[in-house]
Amino acid sequence: MNQAGEKKARPAGKRDRNKEKTKEKILAAALALFRENGLDGTTTKQISKKAGIAEGTLFNYFKTKEDLALFFFQKETHNLIEWFGRQVQLQRAPLPEQLFAIIHRQLEYIAPYEDFIGAVFFRSLQSHSKLSPLSLESQELRVKYLRFLSEVLAQAEAKKEIPHLGDLGAYAVGLFYIGMVMHWLHDPSR
Repeated sequence: MNQAGEKKARPAGKRDRNKEKTKEKILAAALALFRENGLDGTTTKQISKKAGIAEGTLFNYFKTKEDLALFFFQKETHNLIEWFGRQVQLQRAPLPEQLFAIIHRQLEYIAPYEDFIGAVFFRSLQSHSKLSPLSLESQELRVKYLRFLSEVLAQAEAKKEIPHLGDLGAYAVGLFYIGMVMHWLHDPSR
């Protein structure tokens, strides 16, 4: 089992690795264009051209730009969990140091994409959006993240650093991170 409490998947074959590379190439192209033109100012035609693929191929991987945004956050969450799993010294550190490192890592990941993150946040406020906290796609990702945080807190509890918090602790840390992102998005200083 990994940090998020999930069973490890079998190694990917060549076809799966190629698909993942194509998804990564599409995401890189999209993020570059989102920085230039914004989320709404970027077309799927522009993304496919920059990625060097046919527009139909793009739609095989991502039906909408919201699906691209979800992939961005899935990648962020996956990378965060893998990164933390490799940080043996950090896992032995006190909980405040762990949480600081986790949130710092997340903010570093999203920092180059401030306008994109802002547009995604405002789009997530629309009830029909896949990015909405009420959508199943968004909830699956949130649960993975909360399980990871819950495991970090459970280890601190086992070391007697904190009392038993249950799921509330993971939600509190998750909300703190969202608060940090909201402040960052609205802070005009560099």
